[in-house]
Amino acid sequence: MTGSAHDTQIPGRRRIAVVGSGVAGLTAAWILKRDHSVTLYESDNRAGGHAHTHPMELADGSITGVDTGFIVHNDRTYPTLTRLFEELGVQTQESDMTMSVRCDGCGLEYAGAKGGQGVFAQPRSFTRGRYLRMLVEILRFQASARALLRETETADDDGATLGEFLSRGKFSDYFTAHFMTPVVSAVWSCDPRTALQYPARYLFTFLDHHGMLTIRNSPQWRTVTGGSGEYVRKITDSLDEVLLGTPVTGVRKVADGVVVTADGESRLFDGAVIAAHPEQALAMLGEPTPLEEAVLGFLPYSRNHALFHTDESVLPRSENARSSWNYRLPSCHTPPDRVLVTYDLSRLQRLDASAGRRFLVSLGEDRIDQSKVIETMTYDHPQYTPTSFAAQGRLAELSDDLVAFAGAYHGWGFHEDGALSGRRAAERLGGSWLLDADADYGDLVDSPV
Repeated sequence: MTGSAHDTQIPGRRRIAVVGSGVAGLTAAWILKRDHSVTLYESDNRAGGHAHTHPMELADGSITGVDTGFIVHNDRTYPTLTRLFEELGVQTQESDMTMSVRCDGCGLEYAGAKGGQGVFAQPRSFTRGRYLRMLVEILRFQASARALLRETETADDDGATLGEFLSRGKFSDYFTAHFMTPVVSAVWSCDPRTALQYPARYLFTFLDHHGMLTIRNSPQWRTVTGGSGEYVRKITDSLDEVLLGTPVTGVRKVADGVVVTADGESRLFDGAVIAAHPEQALAMLGEPTPLEEAVLGFLPYSRNHALFHTDESVLPRSENARSSWNYRLPSCHTPPDRVLVTYDLSRLQRLDASAGRRFLVSLGEDRIDQSKVIETMTYDHPQYTPTSFAAQGRLAELSDDLVAFAGAYHGWGFHEDGALSGRRAAERLGGSWLLDADADYGDLVDSPV
């Protein structure tokens, strides 16, 4: 061992290593730093994970931060993140949350949450029989999903997948292709086939909580003014030690603490938070227990290549259909093998696009003009199947007062889930960040984890 975190320890103040600087690790570090000394390890050369902000010049010559990973949140279903932002003094602003579907097979274009002008973005949609029937099916689906949630979950519940639920309900292939899988695929950044494998009850709980199983009652979504890098910077600036470009290769429990190895150097800490993806956590543990293998080994992620660009050709042709989230179907009958979605960052972050430069980020697209590409990124997202759902239910068994695990995979895979898991990991290691009253969202996430 070449170093010890105990060397400069202040009496009564523990030394904690936090591995991973995504929202889970940052939240854990923020809570722990109040009473303990925190060392943050990050394998990348920047902190933040999906909180990825790019400084860009606007039409008026000003520079602002544009987000391409984590973009939106809301006060109702993101209570942990909202409190974190309030403590940090991070400013937020209202966002526009609309979604469109464009099918290059049949030419359909429509948008939700934009009223009649979005639903009937194309005049000929008034005479599309299948489309009109789909609108009725949407209402039937929402009612059926809410009915499932009202039923008490029993031990003999068969845990139907979304695909099985749709089949039993005799929903049309047109509805599945042009509404259902685009919604799930866009929200979870997964391919349509994987979307159909999501556990129906689990999925509907999320959709219902976010007001997506009714026509109304959606929360007001918000973005971080100036980009989410603002909260990342404020947290990292407050920590004792931040080690970027320092991948951790080992986390091992010993008699007097936890040994963390990175860049060939091993240091002894009083505790550690592993806020990395499950497969990364397994690799760090070296000799994982059977329980760790049985849980962390069955929580898959998908890798999505993202392009930050200004090519508007991937957006709907109809101006009335253009939305904040824009899903593209190459064909009616053959689902794509990956998610094809473009986020309009200028619309989401209320940036001035009057000069004809609209900032976009696309997942899965291969038809973008390379001369309009600003940057290429890679983002990983947790995937949910009956197998991973079962593994997720045992995550709470892994953490103890020496090593605690955190990450958005502990919940639905979003920024709030990461923040909430970071809070819980910090509290497991002795941190204190008691809320006056835990919000409903925290109680909901308790059910799967």
